[in-house]
Amino acid sequence: MQQYYVEEPLEEGKIIQLPKDKAHHAFRVLKLHHETVRLVSHGTGWFAEVYQEGGNGMARILSMDPDLNELHTDITLCMALIRREKFELVLQKAAELGVKRIIPFESSRCVVKARNEKTARWNAILLEACEQCKRTLIPECTAPAALYELSSFKSTVNLCAYENAGSQASWIHESLPADSVTIVIGPEGGFSNEEVQLLRESGFSSVTLGSRILRAETAAIYACSVIGEISG
Repeated sequence: MQQYYVEEPLEEGKIIQLPKDKAHHAFRVLKLHHETVRLVSHGTGWFAEVYQEGGNGMARILSMDPDLNELHTDITLCMALIRREKFELVLQKAAELGVKRIIPFESSRCVVKARNEKTARWNAILLEACEQCKRTLIPECTAPAALYELSSFKSTVNLCAYENAGSQASWIHESLPADSVTIVIGPEGGFSNEEVQLLRESGFSSVTLGSRILRAETAAIYACSVIGEISG
């Protein structure tokens, strides 16, 4: 079932005109004809029948969808800026995995600089991913932050994946479940010792992702998967 986000308030029995871009996708791309879709407005999902009338795309609201399709735990992913195609992959998968907030940040070993990034494109990627996986809420993606600013985005549990954490380091699951979790993932070159110390002093506990060194995008997807699986 296709999903679209709309701004107009919805209620059972109401008929609305779909925005032009969504009508084009529904009727010209998907070739829908008097079929049921899921519309999301202001955090609530609704089932609606879509059809064409007078050249316009219309939707008749059928009933509310009680399913939120969201996790019980609020996940904040602090993701270092990495190469564009890989960062965009992380955005897509984070949305699919239920992440609520994404904080891009720049650290000393980032090969990508914040001034070159386009946050409008990031939000478009998140929107498309959420429509695909039927999420009711679209993750917030902030403007790029500095490493020291990550303390402003802390949760009940605050973790930092560190490849040199050592064999005695804790695993993610040992800190869960929790009502909210912030996980910090570094860039391709990892964190410097000074940066790890700064994060620890800011209240982030180092965790291991295993004995293998994971690529940054793999680490982010793995960590969010573990948190989501345990927290539901």
